[in-house]
Amino acid sequence: MTAFLALLHRDLRVASRNALPLLMGTLTQPILVVLVFGNILPRLHLVADEFRTVMVPGLMSITMMMAGVQGVLMPLTIDLSGSREVDERLLAPISVLGVAIEKVVAGAIHAAVAGLTALPAMMLLMHRVTGVEVHPRWAVLLPLVALCGLLSAAFGLTIGSQVQPRFSGLLFAVILGPMMLFGCAYYPWTGLAVIGPLQYIFLLNPLVFMSESMRMAVTPDVSHMPLPLLIVGTVGFAALFTLLGARSFEKRTIL
Repeated sequence: MTAFLALLHRDLRVASRNALPLLMGTLTQPILVVLVFGNILPRLHLVADEFRTVMVPGLMSITMMMAGVQGVLMPLTIDLSGSREVDERLLAPISVLGVAIEKVVAGAIHAAVAGLTALPAMMLLMHRVTGVEVHPRWAVLLPLVALCGLLSAAFGLTIGSQVQPRFSGLLFAVILGPMMLFGCAYYPWTGLAVIGPLQYIFLLNPLVFMSESMRMAVTPDVSHMPLPLLIVGTVGFAALFTLLGARSFEKRTIL
């Protein structure tokens, strides 16, 4: 446990030195989306009132997913590069699985900070816009933010340990882009009942459970996924990606 905490403290110190560029990288897109779709277009009467409310928790989930993935993927790319910096970690009195879990925890903290920073930033941009019904329930929000942070970081470990570093930029276009569009960030999952059984195909996207979790905690008046399904999906994906990521990480690190 001492080695685990030491590695975590080291990663958090490194992340704190780059906190500003990391936050700028993860918050720029949601802030611009809110500025256009939550502030400008409503004043032009081109966006329905309901969309602004639905959009806020969805953008929180996107921010957390991007932050969690980047918080694990970028350091992992450096660790597994030609310099093999990961070997220094493996010399510590901790198992390879422990190193992998430490990376997930560090990425989850990064994701949680980004998500909790994005919410007030978005509300500040829309403070003069009427019709936005955002009522965060903090007792519900904070545990769900922690759980969603673990999911996003575990996903980052999975793709980061399976994809070659030279293809890491392609991940955002091929994987993360479609995930955002079909992750129920801009529409509630319950509303997809209009497309019939295809609604359940969306459940293969882990971002759906993150978006619905934030929707339940931040905009409880908006229709959202039932709580049991939310918990099962979020915990299930977090456990699955942690297992897959840890196995891939072990294969990449042990020569």
